[in-house]
Amino acid sequence: MKKILFMFSMAAVLLGMTACGNKTKTDATAENSDESPAMKLLNSVEFSEEGLVSMITTPADQPLSDDEYEALWLAYSKVPINQGKLELESNPIGRARTAIMKNHKRPSNASAIQEKLLTNPSPQVRGMAMGQFSSLFGLSKENVAKLTGILANEQDPFVIKEGVRALSNELKKEDAAKFVLGQLKSDNKNIRKVVAWAVGNYWSIGVPGVTDAAKTLINDKDDDVRGAMLGSVGKLEDESFIPELVKVLNDDKQYKLHADCMRSLYKLWYDFPFHKHTSKAAYDATIAYLSKKPRTENVPAWNSVGELRTQAESSFGAWKAKATYFKVDEYIKLMTDIATDANANWLGRSGAIDVIDKLGTKADLEKVQSAVKANAADKKQNLVLSAIERKLKK
Repeated sequence: MKKILFMFSMAAVLLGMTACGNKTKTDATAENSDESPAMKLLNSVEFSEEGLVSMITTPADQPLSDDEYEALWLAYSKVPINQGKLELESNPIGRARTAIMKNHKRPSNASAIQEKLLTNPSPQVRGMAMGQFSSLFGLSKENVAKLTGILANEQDPFVIKEGVRALSNELKKEDAAKFVLGQLKSDNKNIRKVVAWAVGNYWSIGVPGVTDAAKTLINDKDDDVRGAMLGSVGKLEDESFIPELVKVLNDDKQYKLHADCMRSLYKLWYDFPFHKHTSKAAYDATIAYLSKKPRTENVPAWNSVGELRTQAESSFGAWKAKATYFKVDEYIKLMTDIATDANANWLGRSGAIDVIDKLGTKADLEKVQSAVKANAADKKQNLVLSAIERKLKK
């Protein structure tokens, strides 16, 4: 009898554990205990774009009431957090806010409401309030101290990630750098990924600890984090990272990270859209990668070829005068080699055609067209020819 009772007890415990284990989404949408007028207003309508819009009774062109404005932010408490990505699930709030604010103004008390939301019981509300806090207030030294003070005791990973994002342009302020760089060892890869973007940022150039942080993140155990750092480290305008980028580019097994590495190399030598920074070493590394043979579906990465299809016309000429390593004819020749290579990914070949169209002439495109037509063994011939024809018909 005791054995039977024990088995029933264990079954009940296991059932309870299972129920707890399935609360990822239901916890996020649980009834908020907030009994404020703003929450009551929110709960009086359906949680949909139409419902949220119907909640606003203030006449058009007038400031929202404090309760209406707060209720729009409290609505985030109803949205589940995708724990795998640390992002909010799809929801109607953004569309509703756009529709509402198109015809209304913020209340005069918006700043006080926003500051109050930073300590709301809902992590969704706290997290979303972080970004709005920085855009409303501008992050002065005092406001950075206020935000990092609140974040110092934060335990929720979603809020921490949003806090890093809000502070990502502020690492020259000591409090911000201390908090952001303090997340380098976070167990959550999504937080480390946002740290990588904060570190690989023009505003972080010269900040103590940033170079070491970038090196740490380039060698992170998670490829998403590594990709984020490899793809943004070029913004630090530091040529010492080129060997790290080349090391990955030389490993065909890491092809999924190649486009990230190339993004940083382009930033170092081409620097679109600013066209201010130059680097012959980065240019040489770019040419070496794009010239590697035999080409395959994965190397060069298809999305690493067409960078020069875009340029800022106002600053390109001045940049080109400084970037003496960049020879247009040589670059067009390389793009032609890729565009006509039947082994290369056809999307990469199409990117090369875009570059030829931007930097070259109609005759250059026709040369590629003739070469592709002549190769009957080219399995992607029709796709590549279509890309060329679209350019020639412009």
